[in-house]
Amino acid sequence: MSNFRNVSKSEPCPICGKPDWCSIQYVEESTKLHYCRRVLNCSNITSSVNGMNYVFIKQAKDGSCMYKEESAHMAAKEEWAKANGRHRYGNGRRRVPKKEPAQAAPIPQSAPVIPPLDSKSLDAIYRAFLKKLHLQKNHIRYLKRERWPDQLILHSLIRSMPPGGNSYYYGTGREQITKELLGEFGSLKGVPGFYEQANGIWSFSGQSGLLIPLYDHNGNLYRLRLRLDHPEIDENGKEKNKYHNFSSYYEVLLDGMHSANAFRNGCRSGSHASLYTVPSRDNYTVCYITEGEKKSMFANHVLHAPIISLPGVNSFGKILEAMDDGRNVLNFLSAKGCTTVVVAYDSDKYINEAVLLYEQKLIELLSGCGFRIALAYWNPGFGKGLDDILSINVRPNYELVKV
Repeated sequence: MSNFRNVSKSEPCPICGKPDWCSIQYVEESTKLHYCRRVLNCSNITSSVNGMNYVFIKQAKDGSCMYKEESAHMAAKEEWAKANGRHRYGNGRRRVPKKEPAQAAPIPQSAPVIPPLDSKSLDAIYRAFLKKLHLQKNHIRYLKRERWPDQLILHSLIRSMPPGGNSYYYGTGREQITKELLGEFGSLKGVPGFYEQANGIWSFSGQSGLLIPLYDHNGNLYRLRLRLDHPEIDENGKEKNKYHNFSSYYEVLLDGMHSANAFRNGCRSGSHASLYTVPSRDNYTVCYITEGEKKSMFANHVLHAPIISLPGVNSFGKILEAMDDGRNVLNFLSAKGCTTVVVAYDSDKYINEAVLLYEQKLIELLSGCGFRIALAYWNPGFGKGLDDILSINVRPNYELVKV
């Protein structure tokens, strides 16, 4: 993944001039991409901040407009080290590798985009993959600090990402795991997270952390998310970008216009919603929507209600994405008898205008779907997220929304 940072007072967005909400992507030491989330007319612009010219590249999926400096040279280069996880010192700062890894594959000048397999196929492969992993003691301690009960830890299918290379605690390295999976399924093409090395041996990407399963409304485990053990640190010493898609896709620019995947035969994961529910136990009358997979899993365990997890507050449109059966998660819940959808975004919405804005947009989206809509709220002193308050036996209050 590239190095993303939020704009700040010392480095405001050159497009809109504001010190918040927008982002900067450091692609190379001398190259930046700017993501402006305020401008509505995506076109070339001369910055009122520094007087430089910025070229509009494309509109991102979240609606932000991507720009680069007009004079910036986006030369093609190998991005393998970034794609496999940043090398860091103990203080979280990046260090530049002295040389390219020996197994790095050359970037293809043109290669077909490999689409993900269907959800049922991914379900079988990912479940077999997770069976070959285990949960490290440090990760068990972390979940217990989060007040996860043993039963939830046991049945969650959360696993620890094994270290890179070919060393693993049970004597099974990444290459051995993929070899076993290839023996079971024949191919790993179209499975996000897996890729072929230059020597033809398959492996999978990702830094150390927790692998968290995502489910579609049919119960298929169709994606994985990775919570990093050592995420980036911002200028205030706070962790950021803790959650990554388990993906084997990293886009590198070959020239000013064309791009390629740095992972040979890799596959993009994309960001997706997940539904956490236990059909034999849950009451489907009321459904909740919140941000974050780990939070949603805990909330489902406590509330015995279906929980829709969004990868981010601005990704509310994911709930309308159709799965392989042609239905989206709202269609499924309606058929199961759901009448009320409760939006339970974090309590920082009271001080974060972006969270409040996206909460309103989610309400607008839901307003035409035939559900009663309610907002969850609680005393922020009890905790920021839904899981925080539930872990201390506090239940949220609800307020129906008039639409």
